[in-house]
Amino acid sequence: MVSLLKTTIKIYRDSKVCRFVFISCLFSCLLFFTSAFSSESLFAQENSECFECHTDPAEVGDKVRVDPVTGEVELVSMLVDEDAFHASAHGGEDFYCIDCHADLEDVDLEETEGGHYPNLQPVDCITFCHDDPAETFLEGSHANLMREKGVELPTCKHCHAGEKSKMFTPKADDLYHRMDTIGKCGGCHTEYYDSYRNNLHGQVTALGHVDTDIATCVDCHGQHTILNSSDPESTLGPENAKETCGNCHPGASGSFLKHIAHPQYKNLGYYKSAVVGLLNVRKDPGQFGSIIKSPQIILTILFVMYVGILVITFAQFGTHMLLSWLGTLLDERKGKDSKHDK
Repeated sequence: MVSLLKTTIKIYRDSKVCRFVFISCLFSCLLFFTSAFSSESLFAQENSECFECHTDPAEVGDKVRVDPVTGEVELVSMLVDEDAFHASAHGGEDFYCIDCHADLEDVDLEETEGGHYPNLQPVDCITFCHDDPAETFLEGSHANLMREKGVELPTCKHCHAGEKSKMFTPKADDLYHRMDTIGKCGGCHTEYYDSYRNNLHGQVTALGHVDTDIATCVDCHGQHTILNSSDPESTLGPENAKETCGNCHPGASGSFLKHIAHPQYKNLGYYKSAVVGLLNVRKDPGQFGSIIKSPQIILTILFVMYVGILVITFAQFGTHMLLSWLGTLLDERKGKDSKHDK
């Protein structure tokens, strides 16, 4: 290594061509850093300059906007809640308005007709910043299955912002976002949403407790790469389920993974399939066998027994009270008749 370095230095000293190449490279690097830190970058528009107008109702109002992705026409308020912005995913210290919108440092807003509206470019989350997660989702099996079934793919705003502006996109651990995610997933997967609500996770989140210590849909199934649990690469696949559950439940063993995340004991369709499997046990013993071997059957039997005990108990109690009431009426009737005869 030392000899190679000495040889390189000797060639540099003896060759004018090498000197020229070295000086050219140095000059190119100097030009690159000069352009990177030019006056335009150093003196780019600060957020405070935008907030001077966009936090004042007297300065800005509503604008008609066409969504560049969906083509929907909507009326958008140009007012910015500065506190809400700083609390959002885009409100960090290293994020600027001009990261998405045009830099208006050299624009004379007073001479521009209609303010700076003609100078602003539509905000495209995918093109500007989030191309990697968008590509992961759009090329994933979840999106492909939606296309096959003719289901319209959700946009970034649909999942991450909802009714809010994209500017106020909440952080991943924001309580509103975590609660909203359950509803968004459940909007398509109604059967799994109902069974999730029968599980401890779903029952607790239904009470409004959606902190990161209780699992929502994305905590188990992933965010942009969403695969069926039968897929080996799924977060709930045989190889990954232990790690996924272990994020909340350290030391989760094989027996813990038998936990039923989506119990079907309140699903009428599950009972119908069980009855059909029982009736066709001779023709297709595998179908009924899979039902018997499933952990769902144990939970279902316990639920049926529990409901049966409640029904029998209240039926006996009701029957006892009814007979007691009828007996009291008969006794009263007999007592009145006997007095009349006397």
